[in-house]
Amino acid sequence: MSPSEDVIKGSSVTFTCSSDANPPVTQSGYRLYKDGHLINSGQNHTVSDLQPSHSGWYCCQAWNNISRRGISFINSTEIQLDVQYGPVNISVSMDPPHVVEGSSVNLTCSSAANPAAHNYSWYKRTASPSSTIQVGSGQVLSLPSVEASHAGLYLCQARNPLGENNSTDVLLSMKKEEQGSQLLPILAGVGVSLPVTLVLALLLFWMKQRNHAEKKWNSHLEHDAQTSNGDEVTYSTVTIKPRNSSPPEHINNSRSKAEENDDTVIYTTVAISS
Repeated sequence: MSPSEDVIKGSSVTFTCSSDANPPVTQSGYRLYKDGHLINSGQNHTVSDLQPSHSGWYCCQAWNNISRRGISFINSTEIQLDVQYGPVNISVSMDPPHVVEGSSVNLTCSSAANPAAHNYSWYKRTASPSSTIQVGSGQVLSLPSVEASHAGLYLCQARNPLGENNSTDVLLSMKKEEQGSQLLPILAGVGVSLPVTLVLALLLFWMKQRNHAEKKWNSHLEHDAQTSNGDEVTYSTVTIKPRNSSPPEHINNSRSKAEENDDTVIYTTVAISS
């Protein structure tokens, strides 16, 4: 393989296969394999635009129809093609994906590179879209307590010996904790305590009504007791004089004992509450 090392993405490489044989191996007697799969026939094979997908283990097979111990071909030792390239496919992940003001968030930068990226820098867009300021370094940018000033567009730059590249912009936005979410525990507590509170309120109302009824009943009993025991009873005598004229004829001649006397006495009772 030429060159044999430091093969860079986009460059070219040539595989040349050779062997000692009698009769010599013809062009059609050479085959090139990558990771066990046939990719080409012939003594030479060139890849002009190397990509990471070309990396792998290669070997050459030669044969000339002369068998040796029943085998008419032999393979070369394997050789590794390691295509090197600068950082590509740089992406930023945010954990958690939804940020609430006052919480923490981690921005993680990842990339594909050979050799692996060894340097990461974080930038934030300013008011001018083309202007940025560096806000951190390292593969992870941690913001322990997110504030309104942290909101904006962030990007990551990954670097290795072959170059550097930037990620696409990632928007960090935040929202204040919704009042609904704050009320959830309260509402949950209300949901549990409301039936209990209602029962207690009904119980208190019933007890109040009962006490009122008892007081009213006791007052009535006291009144009756006072009337029966403590009332002053006054007897008065009313004397009714009979008329001088004779009674009408149609009145029954039978008279009461009281009417036989000159005077009629009627007793009346008057109860006076104390």
